[in-house]
Amino acid sequence: MAQFDLHKDRKGRLYPLLLDVQADLLSHLDTRTVVPLAPKPRFGAKPLRRLNPVISFGGVEYVLVFQEMAAISIAELGDVQGTLASHRTELIAAIDFLFTGS
Repeated sequence: MAQFDLHKDRKGRLYPLLLDVQADLLSHLDTRTVVPLAPKPRFGAKPLRRLNPVISFGGVEYVLVFQEMAAISIAELGDVQGTLASHRTELIAAIDFLFTGS
């Protein structure tokens, strides 16, 4: 597991993918902090550009729902599907916006 890896959501009810945003330095913990990804048509509202970046993965547009960020057990994470490491700047900016408003 690495920061910005995309995992399949084992429960998969609302969000098919989860983005691991936790620092690799904390990989020894039994939990990971994740951001759910919603397929854009299912998101419903217009995404807030700075809080809810839209990315394309596997030919599908997803909205990253940072306001739903949560810590979950490693056992709840499914297989790694890919990485969003190339979007690091945008992802960190969304976290900053969520916590600081700037």
